[in-house]
Amino acid sequence: MMNLRAFSLVIFLTISGAVFADDPGITKVRLIQDTDTSYILEVDIAQSLLWTIKEPVLPERFRLSDIVYENQSGWITLKFKITTTDKPLSHKDVIVLPWTRNGVDVTAQWMDGQTYKGLFNRTLNGIHIPLKDLMPFQKTTLEVISEGFIMGSKHLFFKIVHVLLIIVLVWAFPSFKALQYLFTITLGQMVAMIFVDMGVPGFDLLLSDLLLILIILLVSYSVIYKIKFNYLYLLLFAAGAVHGLSLVHEIKVLELQPVQRIQSLFAFNLALDLGHYLFALALLIIIPFLKKKFSDTKWVPIITGSLAVFLMLLIGRENIFSNNLQILELQASPTSTIYKTSAQAPNMSTRQVQRGTGLMTTPLMVYLSVEQFEVRLEILVQASAAIQYLNIDGNGSSTISVELQDQIKNGIQEAITSTDTTYINNQLATPTDVITNFVTLSRGGVALRGTPVEENVDEAILGITLIYDLATFPDSIFVNWQLFPDSVQRIEASAVDPHGTFTVMLTPDANSILWKSRLVGYKVPAIEAIVAEQQPQAMISYLLWIGLTFFIIYQVVKKKPVLVNSWIISLLVLGFILYPFVRVQMNLPFMPQGKPSPERASSIVNDLLTNVYRAFDRRNENDVYDRLALSVSNNQLTEIYMQNRQSMALENRGGARANVDEVNIQKLYTINRDNDGGYVADTRWTVRGSVNHFGHTHYRQNQYRALVSFSIDKDIWKIGNIEILDTKRLY
Repeated sequence: MMNLRAFSLVIFLTISGAVFADDPGITKVRLIQDTDTSYILEVDIAQSLLWTIKEPVLPERFRLSDIVYENQSGWITLKFKITTTDKPLSHKDVIVLPWTRNGVDVTAQWMDGQTYKGLFNRTLNGIHIPLKDLMPFQKTTLEVISEGFIMGSKHLFFKIVHVLLIIVLVWAFPSFKALQYLFTITLGQMVAMIFVDMGVPGFDLLLSDLLLILIILLVSYSVIYKIKFNYLYLLLFAAGAVHGLSLVHEIKVLELQPVQRIQSLFAFNLALDLGHYLFALALLIIIPFLKKKFSDTKWVPIITGSLAVFLMLLIGRENIFSNNLQILELQASPTSTIYKTSAQAPNMSTRQVQRGTGLMTTPLMVYLSVEQFEVRLEILVQASAAIQYLNIDGNGSSTISVELQDQIKNGIQEAITSTDTTYINNQLATPTDVITNFVTLSRGGVALRGTPVEENVDEAILGITLIYDLATFPDSIFVNWQLFPDSVQRIEASAVDPHGTFTVMLTPDANSILWKSRLVGYKVPAIEAIVAEQQPQAMISYLLWIGLTFFIIYQVVKKKPVLVNSWIISLLVLGFILYPFVRVQMNLPFMPQGKPSPERASSIVNDLLTNVYRAFDRRNENDVYDRLALSVSNNQLTEIYMQNRQSMALENRGGARANVDEVNIQKLYTINRDNDGGYVADTRWTVRGSVNHFGHTHYRQNQYRALVSFSIDKDIWKIGNIEILDTKRLY
């Protein structure tokens, strides 16, 4: 059984991975809200790849203007101004990028200061960016009810199943009894709300409609052969409950909150029930006239029964056999995919083509890597230039012996650190660590030598990394570069941060790198303890039903007849009406934390895993330990910490570390209690991360399935153990 220690090793070895791979073709993009109705879309792209960028396809109410090119030594920042005189961007909108790129790494910053990141891959008709993934949103209760009611109204006429059910019930029971049967369906749909709260799984809505067709067939058969149907009430109640559960199962893709799903179910059922009762009342008025006009009406149940068989065959052919079980229209309005004209790129030079291959374009290159809690100044130096600058006598040899390599590494490290003038947030910074090694360079980036070998003077490269620890993401960085060997008067320098990149050319007369955060007031996502709060409960509904139960028990004890009169039905229905909307969050000491629903468990596990991954964003041991303690039980802290430090050392990447960008629970299969009073969730999730290293950003996404144990420790949810069942590299 693999515990968290092994899990940690797998995670960080895999997510960091080898950076020895080709550029994945992912472009960094920033969507910045400028005013209530205007936005700026910024794209960082190599000039040699500018031809891959076309104008974005926007919702119809928006227009593009003021396209600006900013040339930065072979890299272009392309700025699109997006404006509207209508509604601003909302979670319902989708932006399509018709670009010849594998994907885009998008950072969106809104006027309230909130920042969101997302990685979107290319599809056949462009890169689709749904804004719901990049902005805070939660549907209002009115929106949820409205959408649910519309879905119910449309579903009322699906394959005429519900219409045919009303016809056969009213024809079989042409009196008030037909409405009683319909109320049984309503009651089943209402009880489904409670089942949803309890986490009872549903089925595909199509299958519940097949159950209704079966009822139509059975009722038609009983009418034709005059057979009494003894269990019709029970069957209709079950059909209503299954239908309600199936609706909630179907709308999971809408990403509603648990309570909102119940509200949507209520509105959906309300639309269906209104249709049922109105159509039934109309038929009750019409049927007596039909029976007077036609002496022989036996053909009606024969037709309804035949139509039931036909509908079964039709649904089987059109839906089941074609695996088209989704019968509700749940997708957002389609976005236009008519591509506009492409942005014209300036002529590219030979030097820029070389840069695209990942080779060194100048004998000395400088990279500024800006991350959430640290800055790294990474330098590549051709060994021949370093030897010349240090005035080391190689006795005319074409190789560098292993013994001589330490002298060169120490000399060039001293030369760089002694001239280092790096200001972070206008304060002179001192590196907390310096790493110097001989490295290899390919299209995929930089890799360290695992074991020192004799190096060729003309091919050998040194990599030097200066690491500066920070308390949070910086606002500005200024580097005054002073090391210019006689043979190196031009140095290419670039800066890479989570949101963008740029390049400058350094010379003795223009020797500064100035980096500023492109997102105003950007804040690093905080790690917070996951509080075990009592979930809002429908206390008023519970009290109403408890009161009715005691009243019925009292009547039975007193041997009085229990009459289901109008006020009892009214209180029962009132409880169901209040159930989705009137809820109270109560932390009562005598009410223990119950088993979380699947939705709540997914949220808890997602938050806990995110905290564990992001705890290692910091280098300081005490900081990492304190951050882990928020989400991991005490008996696992030391093991996780020690094993993770070993895995980070095994990366051998010269100081670069993996940054986890997103943890996403894909599916929670089961959740059960364990022997220690906690819970075990069988769940599958993905982890997306990136590594910035010597000017390259490498993306990784892995998929895991595991048994995650979690429990409450002093009102805080914490992970106790993880047993990995399966791992998969997605990219």
